[in-house]
Amino acid sequence: MTNPIIVVAYAVHPDQKSSEAIVNKNWLDISTTKGNTLLVLSAFHNYRFKGEEIQLVKKLNTSAVFYKISKKKKGIDKLLYSIVNKIFKIVFGSNQTLQNTVWINKQSRILEKIITTDDVVWSRVLPTLSLAPVLNVYDKNPFPFVVNVNDPINVNTFNKNNLNSEQKLFLETKNKAQAWTFPSSKLADRMANNYNLDRARCFVIPHAMREVVKLYTRDIIKQRINILYAGTFYKSAFTDELKNSLIAFNKLDCAKGVNFTFVLSQFDDESVTWLKESIPNCTLKFKLEREEVLELLKKADCMFVVDSILHSELLKGKLIEALSFGVPVFAVTYQDSIMDKVVKTYGSISAYQDIEDDILNKMKLFVSNINNKEWLSTFYNQRTNALGKISENYIADATNLVTTFAYQRFYKEQQETIQAPKQLNWP
Repeated sequence: MTNPIIVVAYAVHPDQKSSEAIVNKNWLDISTTKGNTLLVLSAFHNYRFKGEEIQLVKKLNTSAVFYKISKKKKGIDKLLYSIVNKIFKIVFGSNQTLQNTVWINKQSRILEKIITTDDVVWSRVLPTLSLAPVLNVYDKNPFPFVVNVNDPINVNTFNKNNLNSEQKLFLETKNKAQAWTFPSSKLADRMANNYNLDRARCFVIPHAMREVVKLYTRDIIKQRINILYAGTFYKSAFTDELKNSLIAFNKLDCAKGVNFTFVLSQFDDESVTWLKESIPNCTLKFKLEREEVLELLKKADCMFVVDSILHSELLKGKLIEALSFGVPVFAVTYQDSIMDKVVKTYGSISAYQDIEDDILNKMKLFVSNINNKEWLSTFYNQRTNALGKISENYIADATNLVTTFAYQRFYKEQQETIQAPKQLNWP
């Protein structure tokens, strides 16, 4: 049994609908079912988890109301909030909104009141807002804490001589946090280099996904192949090479047995047009609830995932979700990206955006393989390797190792050297 954990995570599903929120909720579920005692401070609710029991500790009504109003496009309450928020920021010279400031102050008071010398705090980023209450309380009374970072902070705007407010907030953890965790080794490398973190204390814990009892098996008698994409339409990822490959593939005879379904969470009219031009017969669905997406995933024969050149260091939650169901993956990515590394370990197919016709040729290969008993048998065996690296037990054990390391280092670093767990560096 490890030390009790206090988690400060602004984004937790279902209060928030983002991929960050889903990843955080899965990690919380795994940590609690594996025996950890957790107190969770999130955007609108604070919960205490103990085993299978979940107790509502506090409901943050003001934060919830401000958040709902701030997301409106118009209305008298939206106008009034905008005016008050603007006055607040001018008067107090704050980089935070009124809504965020209320949340930070409330959670800071709660954290300061409840923390004990047995606890280890985990702050889960993004958003960097999750760090603010932790740093506020730490400055008054230090304690062991760990920072989890799922995505780069303002990936395209890093300049160590001109950091923005979010980057400055993260930089404050450099000499305070005992450890940092990331979903991939490449992201850990980048963040350690950018912020001059101790790389030996930067650990890799893949995105957490709940285990599925029945993994995918292909019925090769079934004629049609269901290919599913779910998530944001990233314009930097849906390139001309991908579009031309999809157009060419859908003119082939083998494409007649393939159903493409795209479930889009963030998109615009241009995105919809792009898909209709590339795959005339594709099925488009918009902003489904998570449970609806999972039902589609259960019926899929392939998860279609797409990388931008800007995403080479990232581990996508939708990729790990597909792995957890044992579904074959067709990854449109770049050589040596994190997605490429994971998909190869898993036994599926990576096609490269920057190699002419590679996507088209590998799509034809995949359609042929999916009904090949020998290929399926090899895939079923090989996916076991990847599944072991993202299993609930692995995630829970890795979390416990880092928690224990943080606690021991905080309280004993002046007396002895605490050995860091070195095996946590995949993918």
